[in-house]
Amino acid sequence: MLVRMMTTCALVPSSQTNRRRIPVWDWVITGVCLVLDFVTAMGLALFTGMFAMAGDSCAPDSPCMGQVGHGIAISLLGILAVLVIGLGCVIVAAISRTRLFIWALATLLLLPVPFAIGSNIANHASELSTVGPSHP
Repeated sequence: MLVRMMTTCALVPSSQTNRRRIPVWDWVITGVCLVLDFVTAMGLALFTGMFAMAGDSCAPDSPCMGQVGHGIAISLLGILAVLVIGLGCVIVAAISRTRLFIWALATLLLLPVPFAIGSNIANHASELSTVGPSHP
């Protein structure tokens, strides 16, 4: 009877011995991608400040400056959102033991999107109202 009880014993599927380990190369690539994510985000955030030059051609009392401000806000908040969501996905992937580098790489590829959208808004804002030649 004792022999039979020992042969029917099975490992619990959720035990630590059955969990898949994340390979070292995945951690290394993820680390490099995350460093590139933060460096790229900081660079894009600094370049977002140049959007203010799009308002140089705006006439006083025009909605042009408000649109430039919207372009700057969309760029900065979009970059922050991509970073936070990407980091959250990397954390969830680490907890669920799936590939980490995919989310870090996706974050790196998505970072320029809000910057480009904000830049487009700021560039089109300068077309709303331009300073024309003064008439005597």
